Amino acid sequence: MARRIVIVGGGLMGLSAAFHLCRADSGARVTVLERDRVGAAASGASAAGVRAMGRDPAERVLALASLARWPELDRELEAPTGYRRGGGLRVALDDETWAAAPAWVAEQREAGVPVELVDAAGARALAPGLALSCRGGAHCAIDGQAGAMDTVRAFATAARRLGARVEEGVGTRGLVLERGHVVAVERFDGAREACDVAIVAAGAWSAALLSGVGVSLPLETRALQMLLTDAAPAALRPVVGAFDHRLSLKQLDGGGYLIGGGWPARITEQAANRYEVLDESVKGSLETARAVYAPLAGRVVAERWAGLEAFTPDDVPVLGPVPGLDGLLIAAGFCGHGFALTPAVGDLLARLATSQPATVGSSLTFRHFRGANVGM
Repeated sequence: MARRIVIVGGGLMGLSAAFHLCRADSGARVTVLERDRVGAAASGASAAGVRAMGRDPAERVLALASLARWPELDRELEAPTGYRRGGGLRVALDDETWAAAPAWVAEQREAGVPVELVDAAGARALAPGLALSCRGGAHCAIDGQAGAMDTVRAFATAARRLGARVEEGVGTRGLVLERGHVVAVERFDGAREACDVAIVAAGAWSAALLSGVGVSLPLETRALQMLLTDAAPAALRPVVGAFDHRLSLKQLDGGGYLIGGGWPARITEQAANRYEVLDESVKGSLETARAVYAPLAGRVVAERWAGLEAFTPDDVPVLGPVPGLDGLLIAAGFCGHGFALTPAVGDLLARLATSQPATVGSSLTFRHFRGANVGM
């Protein structure tokens, strides 16, 4: 009998899981239920950075596994992601931060992340226009960027081509249990999708769904702001960040500068994915970006938006099975930096759902949180 897998959430993690499942088992019946449209929440609103540099040690192996695949991902998916490997550069803007940079770089190099220390001249050669206060930085040549919605569409297209049923505008009311095993996912319209395995990858809405079966996860929802400037001539190749500053800066193929870094927006109605961009966050983000990268002084904000993200207490995602419940996998709490991990996370979920050996990332479970529990 064909294995039935229902995935709750049509963001990147859910779509990647669907793609990997269909590719690994052409006979599997894979269904993705998306409450809005694919990529409508955090995945489509992402800064779309693809980095290994600066990762928590617990997720580095996932990042390195994913970055090894990104250069060939368009070929795998047979669809464009907008990926570009232009490197990543994190700069130090004062003597104290610069003095701490060598140890920061050495720790990552020891773990296999190819980070190099560059002096001020080297940093400016990589990113002409950096502030005069730049003392130097850390450069990771394998880092890069992609298009957020391009990547969402690529995974959705690939999953559908391989046989996944991706339903949009279909919300999920809850999970159905029988004797400690998830046997179905109940849709908002009351219909049930029978399953052997359910994968909850519903982003900021995961905790509410899981609470219905007694699973308590300490997820906090935050809205993260993004700014896009008007177009400028191509000038910036790497993704630029700064130690001790909220900044993620990249120039898109169309010429606009995409500015992120975790500046908050205000959630007005989480259930409806509604938010309000805050003037003070726009001002703070722009001032920080312009202080690091001088060419932004003449640019104006053309678009602004936010994405609702689920955060864990330790900023590391929760992946894999739930103790005490069979037939349930979770991919949640990516804390605003899950985009790059998409290939490895999808592969991991597919392996776990089909009982294949899975070691990369499979330890990112409930062990992180003393307060997380399953109460049946």
